[in-house]
Amino acid sequence: MNNTYALLIIGFILALSSCQLQEKMKCEVKSIVELTEVPSASGIEHVGDEYYAIGDNTPWVFVLDRTFQMNSKFSLGTYTANEGGVMTKSAKHDFEAMTSMKWKGEHWLFIFGSGSKQPYRFEGKLIDVAKRAVVQTFSLQKFYQLLREEAKLDPEELNIEAAVTLNGKLYLFNRGKNRIIVADVDRFMEFISGEAESVKLKSYSIDLPKINEVKAGFSGAVGDDRNERILFTASVENTEDWVKDGEILGSFIGVIDVKNLQQHYLPQTIQIKAKNGKVTFKAESISIVEGEGDSYKCAVVTDNDGLNSELLEIDLRLQD
Repeated sequence: MNNTYALLIIGFILALSSCQLQEKMKCEVKSIVELTEVPSASGIEHVGDEYYAIGDNTPWVFVLDRTFQMNSKFSLGTYTANEGGVMTKSAKHDFEAMTSMKWKGEHWLFIFGSGSKQPYRFEGKLIDVAKRAVVQTFSLQKFYQLLREEAKLDPEELNIEAAVTLNGKLYLFNRGKNRIIVADVDRFMEFISGEAESVKLKSYSIDLPKINEVKAGFSGAVGDDRNERILFTASVENTEDWVKDGEILGSFIGVIDVKNLQQHYLPQTIQIKAKNGKVTFKAESISIVEGEGDSYKCAVVTDNDGLNSELLEIDLRLQD
């Protein structure tokens, strides 16, 4: 068997497997909530009875109640923004990823800048949820340099869009090339705090689906400790530059079994479609509202590139 024929066979098997995996999932958009006070939503995290949301061009953390109405907000720092609380694209710090984490016996939120441009997008924010305040700001520049080296990313390919902590591990999702980079949570915090000189990283390439021959890119993720799996969102945007917006073609929800994570992992995915047929959602992040077995109620936030952000309440079923 020659190499060309072998590659064709492998491609056919992967395509067939992808179709079969997608047919196993069911995704129903139950309702759409307009988030009028959250510009360019980029992350959402469920903590207790509340949800914490961030936007990639705003210096605020927004606190939502269980019906996704805003209760309050608090500042991430002193940044230049207009009267609407929006930073200009040239100066925005691009807070794209957020995860709840346990460190030194306490629970925190940690927010990541995307790293897609210097000098503004290399900040990490440690949040005390009880105080609703930033307790420390970290430079992630050295960490992102190590991450690029491990994941074999050129500078323009670095774009961290999601973060998950699961059973003591930190999973970072890079969009420029679809990579998951894994580190120990404690070692990560010790490294960025200057308490450790190194941190061990492991990178995995992930194969995501396409729409109109445009490949999806990671945009959000949330961990399910109970089942040792990660739910993620991936959006399809017709652009050759990850920093620039393009035509929104649609988005997917997918699932990753972390026990089976390997190179060229092919996750189970399904495209998000509303009851009215709309598919052009730019999903930016996902949170689990509640879950039992292979069934989940999820909240997915979207960025409408200048219009009001939206929150999709979604019922998700992973069928065996």
